[in-house]
Amino acid sequence: MIKRLLTAIIAVTAVFTANAQLNVTFRANLPFPGDLSNICGYVDSIGNEYALVGWSSGVTIVNVNNPDSPYVVQTIGGINSSWREIKTWSHYAYVTTEGCCDGLQIIDLGTLPGTVVAKYWKGSGGITGNLNTIHALHIDNDGFLYLFGSNLFNGTALTVDLADPWNPSYQGHLPNNVYVHDGYVYHDTLYACHIYDGYFAIWDVSNKVSPVFINNQITPGAFTHNAWLNDERTVLFTTDEVNDSYLTSYDITNPSNIKELGRIQLTPGSQSIVHNTHTLNNFEIVSWYKDGIAIVDVARPDNMIITGYYDTYTQGAGSGFNGCWGVYPFLPSGTLVVSDIDNGLYVLTPDYVRGCYLEGIVTDSTTGTPINGVTVSIVGQNVTKQTNLLGEYKTGFATAGLYNVTVAKAGYYPQSFNNINLTNGVLTQLDVQLVPVVTVSQSGNVIDQQGNPVPNAQISFIGNLITSNASADANGLFSLNGFIPDSYNVVAGKWGYITSCQNLTVGGAPLTIVLDEGYYDDFTLDMGWTVTGPSANDWERAAPVATFNNTTAANPGNDVSGDCLNIAYVTDNGGGGPWDHDVDFGSTILTSPVFDLTGYVDPVLNYSRWYYNGGTTNGAPDDTMKVFLRNGTTTVLLETANPSTPSNSSWVNQLFQINQVITPTNNMRFSIQVRDSAPVSNIVEGGLDYFYITEGTTSVDEDYFQSSALKVYPNPFNEGTSLEFRTNSTNLPAELQVTDITGRIISTFAINTITGLIQIGEHWNPGIYFATLSTERSKTVRFIKTEK
Repeated sequence: MIKRLLTAIIAVTAVFTANAQLNVTFRANLPFPGDLSNICGYVDSIGNEYALVGWSSGVTIVNVNNPDSPYVVQTIGGINSSWREIKTWSHYAYVTTEGCCDGLQIIDLGTLPGTVVAKYWKGSGGITGNLNTIHALHIDNDGFLYLFGSNLFNGTALTVDLADPWNPSYQGHLPNNVYVHDGYVYHDTLYACHIYDGYFAIWDVSNKVSPVFINNQITPGAFTHNAWLNDERTVLFTTDEVNDSYLTSYDITNPSNIKELGRIQLTPGSQSIVHNTHTLNNFEIVSWYKDGIAIVDVARPDNMIITGYYDTYTQGAGSGFNGCWGVYPFLPSGTLVVSDIDNGLYVLTPDYVRGCYLEGIVTDSTTGTPINGVTVSIVGQNVTKQTNLLGEYKTGFATAGLYNVTVAKAGYYPQSFNNINLTNGVLTQLDVQLVPVVTVSQSGNVIDQQGNPVPNAQISFIGNLITSNASADANGLFSLNGFIPDSYNVVAGKWGYITSCQNLTVGGAPLTIVLDEGYYDDFTLDMGWTVTGPSANDWERAAPVATFNNTTAANPGNDVSGDCLNIAYVTDNGGGGPWDHDVDFGSTILTSPVFDLTGYVDPVLNYSRWYYNGGTTNGAPDDTMKVFLRNGTTTVLLETANPSTPSNSSWVNQLFQINQVITPTNNMRFSIQVRDSAPVSNIVEGGLDYFYITEGTTSVDEDYFQSSALKVYPNPFNEGTSLEFRTNSTNLPAELQVTDITGRIISTFAINTITGLIQIGEHWNPGIYFATLSTERSKTVRFIKTEK
């Protein structure tokens, strides 16, 4: 076994050094042939340090005196079990397991580095029945062993005297009406973790035969698994072994009045599960299943800050009971020994760093009252906290430096503070007064180019403080109460019209928005596209969230450049790993609303899409993206995307002259399908954006021969295009202005001749543009530049 394990470590050491880490250095990884459980440590009489590793076949003693070259000393076999817990007292190790039916295993470590011996203890001194199985244990500083979750007395806590460590003596137990899963004992006080009842309880165990109940406290996940005291014995830390769980701190200075101080997660939102915690010098060293280990600065237990971590489990993230079971931080050298259920023993060197503390109070500038629910963020660091009922916030960061901090709440003007100096171990106080916003009523109307109302148009005001949405009535009118004057991206649209996207300062004055007729959708607004298909991973309208298969983008994380804002349709846009949110087990189909092409001379369909199919482990990619066009009676396949052209999820702009593929009708629909085909398992993803219908180059502007007219050809174009204008002498001088879809002015031309031709667009970005000729009757045309 020794040779096998040592060979394995040489093979994997270089791989695991790339794991996610902060202030923790990888030293070695020693794989095991079975699953690991909990871990402990020991120092022999000549100073050698050991990891005592619990695993499915027993306990293995590993010499970690040189953390770069751990080696197995001896394995003490035991009943096969997925659960083993280990604690030491004097030169003895005590081992519990839920595997039946040996009871408590005692290992005499006093002969190390030589061979050790072991025996089993099944109870004595008046205990009723045999002690067969035990879940966990703890040894207090007075030499009493506490056994939790055994087969006796309904699994409550048993007290055992270790005055003779090789021959323990049973003393008593808690009332046997409640199961105790784990616990922590200091002197005569037991903090019992009642996992299934969801709380920890405090017991006075000075009388081992008749313990006295003091108080209890429900924990955030109501599944209290593990507890540990801080160095001053004033704060208790607990873990809940459930999805999305917390390390939580409690003030227990007055046991009859327990107060929660704070709670923290290593990877918020991932659903990861915290497991065990230990305290060393006011740091909590925590095993966190799929997240690995965390080092949490708890010197300020109401403002806990993660200052170190190392991910031992690279196979995935989120919920589930794979990964790190336990970590032992008490070896004199400071070496951490870590048991990963799947990946074996890790030997790590921590750098214990105090957090940079940022705290303060947020109040209303006019009344001076504290404001609850204010979000305080350290910009760019994924650190956010909200104020409590007293207006207090407590947060911080692991790394010293100059940071920008934002403070914001709806109904108040946000504040930004630049270059706040955060220093390790130092409290920075930042008190903030927020100014309440003044609201107004905002009204307006949406009309077409002829001045007719556009009923039921959607309007969205996207600002720095708020996003407000409105819908026009049958007369194209809309109104918003409680509106905050500010600078907004004002987006308005309706299916059958070109979306208007403008940057405007809006402050209560009535607003008129003009929409041009046509079919266009960049998905900033919900125009009523429908999603069908049996896949559980459907199309979603959202800002794309990037994913990567190694270094190749499986989701590009951006929409098409040149349109309004950053929204697109993307398949199951959940982020995470590339396999987590791709299309699985069938197809998902995105279908447009009906559009009428009977008024077009030469309609051209334009859209942008991306497609990725890769990551296979058992065959070539076999999935598909197909694009269809229907006219009510006939369906044509426009394209089947090729996943290897390009080889990643880059946006591709497509253009089809509809007359050449299908007869235009008043009952047209566009659809795009992404399908995951069995049996090959691989990643399949897709995106759609920037859908629009334009007139082809054969069309002539209907107003071209009137007094003022514009014509752009070719349109669409991918290099340069020609802008032709016509006016008369009574209109001169005139101005011709080109803007993009956001309203930004691109070019302005002075017009002093009746007719003319201007070459434009060669160096512009792809996108939609508008040219407006200002004469006695303004004329606007829309044109598009596509990717080359």
